[in-house]
Amino acid sequence: MNRILYIFLLVAFVAVPCVAQRDYDTHSDRRECRHHRPRYYVGNDDVYFEGRKIEGASASSFSILHDGYAKDTWTVYYNGIKIDGASADSFKVLGYGYAKDTWNVYYNGSKIDGASSDSFNVLEDWYAKDTWNVYYDGMKVSGASTDSFKVLRDGYAKDTWSVYFDGKKIDGASPDSFKCGRDGYARDSWNTYYWGEKIGR
Repeated sequence: MNRILYIFLLVAFVAVPCVAQRDYDTHSDRRECRHHRPRYYVGNDDVYFEGRKIEGASASSFSILHDGYAKDTWTVYYNGIKIDGASADSFKVLGYGYAKDTWNVYYNGSKIDGASSDSFNVLEDWYAKDTWNVYYDGMKVSGASTDSFKVLRDGYAKDTWSVYFDGKKIDGASPDSFKCGRDGYARDSWNTYYWGEKIGR
């Protein structure tokens, strides 16, 4: 009986912190797992993605890039799917799911309409910008200033006028006094925030 009780307590002691930690780190886990290693395989004559043959892909010229991207002499692929119109010659993977060729910018294999390839730069935490716009997750960040935009940490960013979390403006946050702590916490002169949500003073 004592042995059974001991085993039960041991399992409970190990399992509960794991569950709590997993809940606590939901946001950071999402960030770490968004872009896993691509599952391409190049055979003697054919190329595969997750066991599915990529029709028309050239095994002899096939290159596995990053973030799910790959290319051969003529075609660019994302997760094994052809990206229509992408230029294999000039295609470059930039990180965080972003890529570009001479004419276009892509996020997770989809073209970002209106993005400038010449001036496009990836920042941190899925943020990027070109001459005219700031982007998060491949989407424009409404109202953000490209000249003063700065990525902080844990999804937080700011420009001269506003503070953002995961690309969304935090209403009422003060960029002048905004500072990031650890594990999603931040504060300004008036409020404290947790993963972008105001939680107190």
